[in-house]
Amino acid sequence: MSMLAGVTVLEISDGLTDFGGRMLAELGADVTVVLPEHAQEKSRERAWHHGKTRLLPDSAEAIRSLAAKADIVLDGHRNGDRFDLASAVSPTTIHIKVAPFSAAGPYAGRPTSDLTLFALSGLMHVTGEPDGPPTKFPGQQAYALTGIQAATAALMALYARRRSGNGQTADLSAFQSATLANYREAVMYEWTGRIGRRQGNMLVRGKSGVRQIWPCRDGYVTWSMIDNPSMMHAVVEVMIEQDAAGELADIDWGSILVAETAQETIEHWQSIFGAFFIQHGRDQLGQWSLERGWGLSVIMAPDDVRSSDHLKARGLFVMVTDEATGEKVNVPGPLFHSAVMDAPRRTLSVPVAASAHRGGAER
Repeated sequence: MSMLAGVTVLEISDGLTDFGGRMLAELGADVTVVLPEHAQEKSRERAWHHGKTRLLPDSAEAIRSLAAKADIVLDGHRNGDRFDLASAVSPTTIHIKVAPFSAAGPYAGRPTSDLTLFALSGLMHVTGEPDGPPTKFPGQQAYALTGIQAATAALMALYARRRSGNGQTADLSAFQSATLANYREAVMYEWTGRIGRRQGNMLVRGKSGVRQIWPCRDGYVTWSMIDNPSMMHAVVEVMIEQDAAGELADIDWGSILVAETAQETIEHWQSIFGAFFIQHGRDQLGQWSLERGWGLSVIMAPDDVRSSDHLKARGLFVMVTDEATGEKVNVPGPLFHSAVMDAPRRTLSVPVAASAHRGGAER
């Protein structure tokens, strides 16, 4: 049985709620989505709205009627409060109101887009090369980050309702959702007042910085020199076997701190690692990492993700039919698989005496 089987959700789509509704649908909820009046990008509609009952806004009263019957309402306010659902929901409804900014903040009431959320949250400030302009992630990542928070808030409120019997109302800011996804920059500013800078392909710790992305024979991998002696020894050990370690073989990685090593020395060592990586393909480097404990990861291009045997074996992509067009398309599937959820249900025999004191509270 799905986690949210029997739970009904009404989603007012505006970009901010879309991925949250998709997550709840993946968990088994019955989701009805009210689409915006203007056309959406078809690829996003397929990816974020398949499996939902899609409606165009017929009348405010009809939408309010649906809200009164729903367990959860994801109420997107990026385009304004279109249906005044706060007065329509019942006392047991979970009402998640998602707005661009906090109602009490200085930006309250302002419009937003995925681009402006990325810029204001600081995510663009730390993305890109140090001497280049700020850059944005592809797609609509700020909207997706907000949707994740909306689904999380709904699940927490559903848990609270099952314990108390009462509905819950939550106000969610897309600006805060994106800002809190900003790695450590927001926390660093709050505690130290320092504003981070773009570092590009460098992870700065202590007084030195180490490279993160490396070209290899057929693509790229990600790995960094860090203060982890066993990991560093594991990489150098293979380099010794391949006659590529050079002076790295003589370093006692347990007696130095990479973060306190001069940048000039770091660059010299990294030139040796780089020469080794460029001689080998991603599959070979990834296999060594798994077998020997390197902490290296292969960087996959979009086509690699779609054709990966590893991901196919885990059912990442599933074929779905677009309810609006009948088109069949591969999209990312379930959020997770659970051996407990996927296994056949079993009936447990519970002694009466053991459960009598619980009364009817646990159902």
